[in-house]
Amino acid sequence: MDSPPSGSRANARKDGYIFNPTLRIPGLLLLVLTLGILLGYQTNAYTHWAARLTPNLPRPDLSSYGADLTIPGGDGEGTKALKLATIAETLFPVNSPAEDRSIFAENERMLRRLLGCMQDGTCGRNQMKIVILASSPFRGLLNGDNGGEAIWANSAVIAMRNLGYSYLYTSTLAQAIALYQIFAALVPVLIVDGADSKHCFTDEDGHGGRLECVQKRDRPHGVPIWKMLSFHFWDGPEHPLGRKWTLNPEPYRPAPDNNTYLGYSVEPQCARQPFVPHSQRKPQAWVFAKNADYFDPERRAWAPEAFRRAVEVLSSEPSLNESTPQEGFRFLAGVRDKTLPDYWPPDVENGGFLPQAKFYTALAESRALVGMGRPVASPTPYDALCVGVPFINPILDWDRSNPDDRSRWSSQHNTLKHLDPPYVYNVFKGDEGGFVDAVRDAVRTPIESFVLPAMRMGAVEQRLGEILEMDWRGEAERVLEEGKKSGKGVEFWVG
Repeated sequence: MDSPPSGSRANARKDGYIFNPTLRIPGLLLLVLTLGILLGYQTNAYTHWAARLTPNLPRPDLSSYGADLTIPGGDGEGTKALKLATIAETLFPVNSPAEDRSIFAENERMLRRLLGCMQDGTCGRNQMKIVILASSPFRGLLNGDNGGEAIWANSAVIAMRNLGYSYLYTSTLAQAIALYQIFAALVPVLIVDGADSKHCFTDEDGHGGRLECVQKRDRPHGVPIWKMLSFHFWDGPEHPLGRKWTLNPEPYRPAPDNNTYLGYSVEPQCARQPFVPHSQRKPQAWVFAKNADYFDPERRAWAPEAFRRAVEVLSSEPSLNESTPQEGFRFLAGVRDKTLPDYWPPDVENGGFLPQAKFYTALAESRALVGMGRPVASPTPYDALCVGVPFINPILDWDRSNPDDRSRWSSQHNTLKHLDPPYVYNVFKGDEGGFVDAVRDAVRTPIESFVLPAMRMGAVEQRLGEILEMDWRGEAERVLEEGKKSGKGVEFWVG
């Protein structure tokens, strides 16, 4: 994605610094002093901090900041100016190129904006609330990852930005603790890996060592366990306090057995991909598979004969012949494997693993997206629907005595199993006739761009706002009280 970093910046990325490594010790001390001055003498800072819960405050304008901080008292005119710009530029120099996505460069930019609005008294609603992003998908996002977890993290960051929150990245749990101890009063939550929430709770560093992390009666500067939220892609509870403190990208379970549904949106990525008119699309379906072993006879959803039969039927499809009479229908895939196994279906052409931009283009030019059973819960079917491509969703397990009971279906994408044609075609694994009919119907019934209402960016922002503003302390007190009554649950200090 980016060219390899060089010099001290390369070392900073390798070592996982959260600020410029040459300045981090004196810089943090100076930052604490600066924040003390700002909070101690800038009357407007208090006003705007108290007003941050007011819903009608304007969003922050971060385009420019004044150079002076006015402090009441002092000279004959009752004021004196502290050249805050000098401090900000020393702590957080703006000499990093825009494409520098390293952790300390991102944190420098964020804290520079925060100091600026504090000294001007112009902080917008939520800007003086700092969310600490300590979960690995957020680091992966900065490194250019584009898998499902990084897409989820990207959506969360966009939602935070739109809501006006400040946020800081960390590379390790120890760094998250250090940041929290500096900014504790401004931090509503820390978003961490599930394993790290458990490590913190037991004062472990995750590498066999000890780490003073969790807040206790005799350790008031520790991190309250109830301020930690686990960023967990899968279904199970992944937090010492249970499911409510575990964030999920999908509504895997109904209440009361559910984790907290944050969700995500594919709209930002989808907006960058032009919609291809159906009359200009190629006579092809994209087979969703990253690895050749997705076609293994023991695990595949469709046998080679199903693809062959679909090609025969669709190559004579009138709606396709009108636009591309010289071409027959084809299935395309983009797997990583250089050498394809013997069980690879001859009627699926492999174009090799594609970069993200080229993949989205190929998907947008297709008539259908065909699932093979893996990977589960991927964002790709949502991407397909957003660019007007129906999804063939294989049902992998079901109640044989009542096959229409969707609550018993286990499919490649369980959220989408509740949708019907023309958007999603749910087909039982191994049903060759059902597969051919689904692909043909998807080709015959084109769709426009479709995004689930719960996956629109506005819906994600609403849920994230509710999560960040939740009374987590009160929730923790309730859990603690219920544990005492039942004699079960974990013991912890609320503070």
